[in-house]
Amino acid sequence: MCTMSTRENSHADGRSARRSNNSDTALRSAIEIFAPRGLVPTIEMVAEHSGVSIRSLYRYFGDTQTMINEAINLMVSQAVLLGKIDNVGEGPLADRITASVSGRFRAYHHLRPVLRVANPNDPEIDVVRRQARALLTAQFDLQFAQELSQLDIAEREQTSQAGSAVCSLDFINLLTDRQPLSEDEAQKIVCRLLTQLFIPAAA
Repeated sequence: MCTMSTRENSHADGRSARRSNNSDTALRSAIEIFAPRGLVPTIEMVAEHSGVSIRSLYRYFGDTQTMINEAINLMVSQAVLLGKIDNVGEGPLADRITASVSGRFRAYHHLRPVLRVANPNDPEIDVVRRQARALLTAQFDLQFAQELSQLDIAEREQTSQAGSAVCSLDFINLLTDRQPLSEDEAQKIVCRLLTQLFIPAAA
């Protein structure tokens, strides 16, 4: 009886591992379809790209929209990691501004396909975007804690909101995708705006 139970558990664990691996493969494939093509992937596209059957994909995700939402959620998590700043909050203001902007542009590159094609009115996508925005705002507050700590509560809140907006992924997208600006020019603009924002606090 014990041997049979162990075998059954082993088979169950194997099925669970295969399901997890296939699901991860499908999500990575969805991201890869997003990235170079700027397309919203369908179940059929992901099945062809990943080698996971359409039937299995429907079993894992239920429908195309759920699959897309999970893929975007994964992309946001990856983008937050790409935008991570080493030694956050340390060093001169100019260096911290440069590091912060560089991190935001790395995150933007990863999420650019989603920013271009995702439906901003989709409530599930909006939740993911708000989560990402909250994480990046928290990062901003840590990176510039020295300057923010010199302000009163109202000024601190206003400066945090303004700074987060200036280096938000949506604003970067506006500069690089909708304006005739090179990425280098866009980074300089964001750095300049952040510098102007903090000069009174840093003086």
